[in-house]
Amino acid sequence: NPLVGSTTANASGNFLDSASVLPGGTYDITAKADDGGGQSAASPVLSVTIDSTAPAVPSVPDLNPASDSGSSDTDNITNDTTPTLTGTSDAGASITVSSSVDGPVGTATADGAGIWALTSSVLTEGDHDLTATAADAAGNTSAASAALTITVDTTAPSAPSAPDLDTGSDSGNSSTDNITNDATPTLTGTAEAGAAVTLTSSVDGPVGTATADGSGDWSITSSALAAGAHDLTAAAVDAAGNTSADSAVLAIIIDTANPAAPGVA
Repeated sequence: NPLVGSTTANASGNFLDSASVLPGGTYDITAKADDGGGQSAASPVLSVTIDSTAPAVPSVPDLNPASDSGSSDTDNITNDTTPTLTGTSDAGASITVSSSVDGPVGTATADGAGIWALTSSVLTEGDHDLTATAADAAGNTSAASAALTITVDTTAPSAPSAPDLDTGSDSGNSSTDNITNDATPTLTGTAEAGAAVTLTSSVDGPVGTATADGSGDWSITSSALAAGAHDLTAAAVDAAGNTSADSAVLAIIIDTANPAAPGVA
């Protein structure tokens, strides 16, 4: 076997030797002692693997659907500050996920199929570019993966404006008195642009939903309202699933009963 290094043991019999450069591969290393009068038998074998090749770049991290809150579980907008991320890499690799804002936010080990998952440390509110790197058993580290951009949003939207009874639904001799015989009236208002708005009655519970347009305007034709007085409020839910406080109340009266016939004088 070729010689890869030599040194002299110290007074305690210990030695340290730096081997000559070895190409990648697996080697059986043995040592012999030479006291000037001859060599000893070879030591037991130490099997050493030289690996200087970095692992493959991991896949782009993916936000677990259960952590992608709000109306969509694929928009990467969430109110979960410690989301679960998944991906693939070389089997057995040690994965580190890093944020462009918070730095390293979690580690995991890829299983035998190369699949990994981790729950991040607390992420700062705002946008994050998340990347993954893989380190193998020899300590070689891959280049960073492509970035996953997510938005962490834990701020509730502002309360919507008080609902307004559309003039076309305010029947009778006044279109502004909020007394109507229309049991499915149209209500309008404003909220955060893109928010999901829910209209609720103090009598009938939730009675309609709509999505505020780019200007924040929304319009809902309610489900059938019971005859009588109703306090109507609106609440908004943003893309991350945060819910606003209720709006101020609109009090309306649903009156579908015909008046009594007049008496004959």
